[in-house]
Amino acid sequence: MIAALILAIIIVVNAAVSVFFIRQNTIYERSKQLENLTQILSAHTTQIIFSAETALDSIMDVVELAKLENEKQFRNFATKQDQYDLLVEKTRSNPIIDVSTFVASDGKVLSFSRSFPPPDINLSDRDYFQWLSKNNSLRTFYSLPVQNKGNGKWVFYLARRVNGANNQFLGVVLVGVSAEVFSALYEQIGENLGQGASVSLYRSDKTLLTRWPFVDDMIGTINVNGVIDRSIDNPAGSGRVIHTSGPRFYERDLRVDRMISFRKVSNYPFITGASFTEDFYLGHLFQSAGGVIYSSLFSLFILFVSMVLLLRAYNTNTKVKFQAYHDYLTGLPNRVLLADRAQLMFSLARRHHKKLALIYIDLDHFKKINDEMSHAVGDEALKIAAEKMLSCVRDADTVSRIGGDEFIVLLSEIRDEQAAVIVAEKIQHALAQTITIGSQAFTIEASCGIAIYPDHGTTLHELQKHADLAMYASKDKGRNHIQLFNQDMN
Repeated sequence: MIAALILAIIIVVNAAVSVFFIRQNTIYERSKQLENLTQILSAHTTQIIFSAETALDSIMDVVELAKLENEKQFRNFATKQDQYDLLVEKTRSNPIIDVSTFVASDGKVLSFSRSFPPPDINLSDRDYFQWLSKNNSLRTFYSLPVQNKGNGKWVFYLARRVNGANNQFLGVVLVGVSAEVFSALYEQIGENLGQGASVSLYRSDKTLLTRWPFVDDMIGTINVNGVIDRSIDNPAGSGRVIHTSGPRFYERDLRVDRMISFRKVSNYPFITGASFTEDFYLGHLFQSAGGVIYSSLFSLFILFVSMVLLLRAYNTNTKVKFQAYHDYLTGLPNRVLLADRAQLMFSLARRHHKKLALIYIDLDHFKKINDEMSHAVGDEALKIAAEKMLSCVRDADTVSRIGGDEFIVLLSEIRDEQAAVIVAEKIQHALAQTITIGSQAFTIEASCGIAIYPDHGTTLHELQKHADLAMYASKDKGRNHIQLFNQDMN
């Protein structure tokens, strides 16, 4: 009897100890999974916001190139069909972007990507407008979520101030990120995390920007229950997992035992978070070996989800990096990549005592193509012109579009000036071949200016400046000419 009682006690104690350690191990494993998940969410959010920021940068580049000095110039610029086409192109290029907008200094929408001309909308009451109109700051303002006045959807904005010649406030450029599309992305993760799970995105002031499941009347409210600070309140802000049984943010009268982790988003004023309910992370604790198998399968699933998200983030990052260094229309290197390649070419040329050439190319009367045949035809013509230029140079050379109808060709290791002239002639001849787009047939002429390294300059800035002077000299001769730089042009 005593032996049976002792054996029973041993079995019970062993069972209790086993259950205790299984429970502790289960909680620990789920904590690590949740911590890794919020890390992935943070990285994924960084990529999404970076891609939206890149779209905003490209719109601001166009504004800066226009060299707007006063409000009248900005209004004339922003209300043109060209700028509407630009906003539409930037919005369609990124599914997370809901709308792109030019706003005047009085808050009036001058142009936005949904219609041309825009409806009568005034945004002077928005937080981004209030802040940017009063603060001469060129950094991005990340707004509170609002219901878009165009379609009623929840959006939060990335906004930049537009300044005039004397830093006077001319208006605002906006890129709106769809809260509902963001929530749909979170759904792909959250729907597999069990009933009661949630994935959320907050601004750094604890304002809810979006979440899954999407709760419309909670968007824009501030989370004051303290769990966010408790999770990230450590020196590294590492997304510490916490356990709580307090009321949920979106169900204030319902107390639920759950596991929560929040993490700051690198480089941006946002916080991502995720939570599991206790029913989820302990639901199969007292089951047989099938429960262990299920946990293993779930771990594999979490790993699979993590790998999918990491791969998607990698692909997004690769695409964003390409867009950061290449012209969005032609795919040619932009100014940034041109400068990097020029630095390498100059270094090799100095080491091996070689000459380089920079050809500045301006397409003559290209505005006429845009005006008479449409901007769509003009865009296709620019793509074809870029391909023709590439066919005339070597793999070691660089063809770059620096804006509008202007291109720079950087030739490495040329024998003499005549070699650069020959390449310029090949380019002119290639562009002179008939281009057919739809029912439209036409040719393109180009004025070319050439500067030689080191004869005419030892930096990209010097060569570009001198080649530009030579190009304008060729235009003075009647366009469609090739002109070498000489010191008299200074």
